[in-house]
Amino acid sequence: MSAEAILPAVGGESSGATSVRSEDSDSGDSETTPETSCHNLDTADFKICAASRSDGKRRQTNYCGPKVQCVLGITFIVLSVMGLIFTPLDFMLWEKLNMRPGLPPYDWWADPPDEVKLRVYAFNITNHDRFMQGLDPKLNVEEIGPIVYLEKLVHTGIKFNENSTMTYIAKRHTIYLPDENNVDMNATLIVPNLAVLGIASYLHNSMFFIQSAFTILASSYGSELFVKKTVHQYLWDFREPVLDLSKNLAPGLVPVNNMGILARIYANFQDEMTVKIGPRWGHDEFFQIDRFWGNPQLPGYDPEVCPDRIVGSTEGVMYRQRLTKNDTLLYWRKTVCKIMPLYFDSEMTLEGVPVYRYNLSESVHERLTNGTDCYASSPTLPDGVSDASKCYYNFPMVSSYPHFYAGGVLKDQFVTGLKPDRIKHNSYVIVEPLTGTPFHSVARMQSNLHIRDLSGFSYNYDKLSNLILPLFWAEYNQENLPSKIKNVIYFMVVILPPLTIIVLSIIIILGFYLIAKNVYETKLRYDKIKTLLHFNSDASNVKTNTIFNYEKETFLKSPS
Repeated sequence: MSAEAILPAVGGESSGATSVRSEDSDSGDSETTPETSCHNLDTADFKICAASRSDGKRRQTNYCGPKVQCVLGITFIVLSVMGLIFTPLDFMLWEKLNMRPGLPPYDWWADPPDEVKLRVYAFNITNHDRFMQGLDPKLNVEEIGPIVYLEKLVHTGIKFNENSTMTYIAKRHTIYLPDENNVDMNATLIVPNLAVLGIASYLHNSMFFIQSAFTILASSYGSELFVKKTVHQYLWDFREPVLDLSKNLAPGLVPVNNMGILARIYANFQDEMTVKIGPRWGHDEFFQIDRFWGNPQLPGYDPEVCPDRIVGSTEGVMYRQRLTKNDTLLYWRKTVCKIMPLYFDSEMTLEGVPVYRYNLSESVHERLTNGTDCYASSPTLPDGVSDASKCYYNFPMVSSYPHFYAGGVLKDQFVTGLKPDRIKHNSYVIVEPLTGTPFHSVARMQSNLHIRDLSGFSYNYDKLSNLILPLFWAEYNQENLPSKIKNVIYFMVVILPPLTIIVLSIIIILGFYLIAKNVYETKLRYDKIKTLLHFNSDASNVKTNTIFNYEKETFLKSPS
């Protein structure tokens, strides 16, 4: 039999087999892959068939194909790594540096919450008659209070400067809180006559005839060294006839005719401040004072004599960000008339938020021996008190801790009746260190009348010479923060950091999964196609070899 006779049969068998397989394929699962439906073709036809069948499916799934998924996975990984390096918290703190109007940090600062309570404690003198008669060696004082007010702070005239600073006017006033007061404002006190003793102390170095003239003037108006005033008068409406005449004769010395303690502090209590903002200064100098009324120097002090500068301090509403335990906070309050340093004391947790406590230095009123003491006055004040006259028209006021609890002043050195207590009389601030937000702060300071040597005046005046007489002490207490501010800070510093790590870790894992999945599937698909191509090539070789062998056998069997 010839090879030509055999080939159609073989070809027919092959075609039949192909037909049977095609029918089986048609009767089976309709979702056939290009490889299973094209594997009977030769190499060239197989490639064309597989490619044509894959194009339709690729067009349908191109939006989430391997390339897109790999790019998406790489994007997830890159963004997650960037998010771990520069976290959302870092971004929020960096954005806060700009103090953009309309965002919460700016809005909270521009209109601070009503959370600062002012508590005033006045000193009533209980033995002035016995002291003036020489029966008691020292005056005895009795603390009366607290008289409670709400201190309202408003920031107005806000202006952003080109040198990355912001200028504004800080205005403060008080609101009496009758529901929180137990002190009768009409109750009477015996207090030093601030007008007479203050002016006499100011004139302590004047010529004798000036001192004598003032003594006669005060006597002619019936002014006593100690007077009876109601609590309200002592704080807000302290008037003396000698003030009216002195104001007309020497307006530079006596610019006002009302010596009420709080009336003087809050009369026109507004200050122009310039603070540093923006990325230029970074977290370290954020919101630190750059100028006070356009000047870097403390008000009233000669910069060539006093080295202290207001630059770098803060008014206590907001502190620099990312505080550390080694940082020193500088607090400026005009009523104290000096920069007050606070040092790290302890870590604590307040309402679930980790915070730092900084205490006011107990040596803040001690004398310096290097010739740079701006607050020593003349004659030199003892340790424990600081001159504050520069902020009170040179009126002889000195500041100290309440009841002289810290410093070189002994409890009964000048008067009796004081009860110093560190817990009741110290000052501190509790700050969330990342945002620099004060959660709770207490500033306590005492104002005293510095009576200098009055030996040039009459005998009664001289009995009060070289005396530091406590007038009152005040506590500025930021008791709390509004719930919305506390909730935002709690989210930022407690919830956001671990949440960021969890979310970014999931995104990184998802990114690696997408890349690994598509790499694996691509390799698997490539190996499968390679195997099918190899199988099809082997089948063609077998077919060719079968025909060749059959023809060879036929040729051998043919008669010669």
